[in-house]
Amino acid sequence: MQPNSYVSNAPASKKGMPKWAKVLIGVVVGLVALIAIGIAAIFFFVNIFTSAPLKVSNNFMNAVQASDAEAAYALTSPGFQETTSRGQLDAIISSINPHFQGEEKVVAEKIETANGTNQAAIVYKVTNGMGTSYLRVVLREGDEGWQVINMQNSDKELPAVVE
Repeated sequence: MQPNSYVSNAPASKKGMPKWAKVLIGVVVGLVALIAIGIAAIFFFVNIFTSAPLKVSNNFMNAVQASDAEAAYALTSPGFQETTSRGQLDAIISSINPHFQGEEKVVAEKIETANGTNQAAIVYKVTNGMGTSYLRVVLREGDEGWQVINMQNSDKELPAVVE
């Protein structure tokens, strides 16, 4: 009786990836995922931080364009209201309103924290038949949220500075 012998045509088995390589790949993938989550979180929080003052500033600009001094005055800070009456703001808005008729475009914005207080400056540009006009709206975050503390209009480009 002859012993049975079997011949396999299967290739010799290859050993899998070394364990250290698998661990290294896992660590790299984990770090990439953490970095991606971190970047997404930064964009999320920056967007939240910048959207609130922009919303108030847009509402103020819309009130100027609509000659609605009452709505604009309601967006101002107590400090603004101590130095500027509603009637004075109404006169200012009436005089600059024609220059800001048309579609506004935000051309500059700056948000900063100074002495624990958040402040923002947003500059709008409007071009119409009267030419190009700029309006800088300066805001401060207080107990009542973001409020307008200052505004400046010009026919020359204004920087986004908190004054």
